[in-house]
Amino acid sequence: MMEMSGLRTLHASMRRLPTDIQQFCFHTGAVDFACLFSVRETPFVLTLTSRSQTPAFFRFDVHPGYRIDTYLGERYGELRDLLFIDGRSGEALIPSRFFGELERAIPRTARAGAVPSQTDIARLRHDLEDRDRPWFDRWEQRGSGPTKRNLDKTLVLLGPQARQFSIDANKSSIWSATQTKGTWR
Repeated sequence: MMEMSGLRTLHASMRRLPTDIQQFCFHTGAVDFACLFSVRETPFVLTLTSRSQTPAFFRFDVHPGYRIDTYLGERYGELRDLLFIDGRSGEALIPSRFFGELERAIPRTARAGAVPSQTDIARLRHDLEDRDRPWFDRWEQRGSGPTKRNLDKTLVLLGPQARQFSIDANKSSIWSATQTKGTWR
């Protein structure tokens, strides 16, 4: 585990803005990443999505003390290949060095212009259900109410108030592949 003190500072700044999500860029080696830091979820989430023809997605839970697990497991080879290191550079991928670079790239001040749109979040969060439908359309009663995956998507794209509304109303959020004028309120 590694403490990411930059996330602590960024989060304090986000509270003052106020916002619960920020997007920033991280450049290392030959790769640019679009990063999202979200405090909408528990634990908080930091994601990195490479800006490439076939984007690679990495998700890290941010534990108390702004600590992330730097063990990459199966993802080690994918990140190594993406960064064009090891056999091609003669250098090994050292996760602590990689995360140290990421730590230095984290902005210390939140900005209103760095709050991503719903569609940007859906584009960058490859762990979301039905990413191809990023636009909120309406609420609908379905079976026994919203599924966990539907509640997760509602939280990530619309925030905690929308998720709570879904629970209280016992309705699922319905999403569209085309832009709608729908608002969750």
